[in-house]
Amino acid sequence: MRKATPLLIILMLLFSLPAQKQVPSNSIGQDRGRFVEESDYTLLLEDGSSVLYHQDEALWKESRRQAGDLLEVTTIEYGSGTTHYKRYEGNRLIAEGEGERMRYFYYDERGLMAKSMTLMAGKLIEMELYTYDVGTKSLSSILTITQKGSSISYFGDPVGEPWFTFAKNDTFTKVTQISQNLQIQDVWLGDTKIKSVQVEMGDDGTLRLTTTSRGRQESELYSAEGLLVLHDTPSLTTEYRYNDDRSLKEIREESPDSQVRIIRYEEGRKVSESIYQGEMLEKVTLYPEGKGKIETLYDNGLPYSDITYAADGKRVLSIRYR
Repeated sequence: MRKATPLLIILMLLFSLPAQKQVPSNSIGQDRGRFVEESDYTLLLEDGSSVLYHQDEALWKESRRQAGDLLEVTTIEYGSGTTHYKRYEGNRLIAEGEGERMRYFYYDERGLMAKSMTLMAGKLIEMELYTYDVGTKSLSSILTITQKGSSISYFGDPVGEPWFTFAKNDTFTKVTQISQNLQIQDVWLGDTKIKSVQVEMGDDGTLRLTTTSRGRQESELYSAEGLLVLHDTPSLTTEYRYNDDRSLKEIREESPDSQVRIIRYEEGRKVSESIYQGEMLEKVTLYPEGKGKIETLYDNGLPYSDITYAADGKRVLSIRYR
């Protein structure tokens, strides 16, 4: 019998390998092969799978398995070791999950989602039932059932004045979308409105929450970066200032009687506290690291006494008059 030549064996092995294609990509794993810009991301495409690399490090692998109308997509994140699952039937998502948590979706004859069930390690932990407007087919309600109880949400006209409500325990909440930038949330306990929250989104990305509860109103202002910058109540106005790394730098509190307290921080640690009456300085407290605190008292804006405390902040070590 004639033996195969080494060259023939090599060719046979090459043709038996799965087809691979390496294309430029980005951080979300898109095929950017038709674009010419440079990228540190590369997508390795094989039959039924793809692997995203950042430089030489593999970030995730996505595998696809098709069987008739069923498509299963499995994504493994190498950094965290997390596995994500998605299953489609035609163009409908029928299941998705992460690790031991799976959520299954069921549709009615109109193609609208009728029910979803969430399981943890094979045990049911949550079920949601959906109802729709007969005419418009817009979502009308969601009934959520968990091991801790149930709640129901109702939804209004999505075209005219969009709103939705939900009941949980003894409270009932209605959320109304007044405009693209304004939303109002009203909360009832029985027949009594206990809270109203106005959510206002600025064109600059800021967010203001104004809460009215039992006649008392307070508001919070968040920056476009999601940082609380102002908290205003009838008894106190508090401003927050931050460093470029989002760490807290200063808190300024002002009461209606014009008393002002300024607290400063360095690397997350409180380093000083100053108290003013109007523009007149009354007291400065320094917090040396690991050394208790030092208070300096002022009279008519001039320092007259230094009080040094022990590390516990209670025992007085010395009093010096100026």
